[in-house]
Amino acid sequence: MAHPSNQFPKNFVLVNEAQTVTGDFYAIQVLVAADANMTVKGSGILEYLAANGGDGTHLDSSGNVLGSTHDAGFYEALSTQAVTLPCIAGNTIYGKFNSVTGTSGDSFIVYF
Repeated sequence: MAHPSNQFPKNFVLVNEAQTVTGDFYAIQVLVAADANMTVKGSGILEYLAANGGDGTHLDSSGNVLGSTHDAGFYEALSTQAVTLPCIAGNTIYGKFNSVTGTSGDSFIVYF
């Protein structure tokens, strides 16, 4: 097993104000959440959709693009689809992200 000091993140980007950073990120630490939302893109992000609310931006359970006719439930967003996540200062959000966008007054540390 690796020493715990090897497990700590070594690289990060400070997203300050209305900026977008792209890359392969695995964690976002929220320092200041001016409007309590952030916009991310990535894989494995599930969103709740109402019945028949698909618009070609999500995948069904088979990995196919979701059509306009489906049951209500959680569906994976395409990795190119921007998803708005709620955030509170002090929280860390983990996932597989390729884009993170803040708004005016936000501050995030994005680890890669």
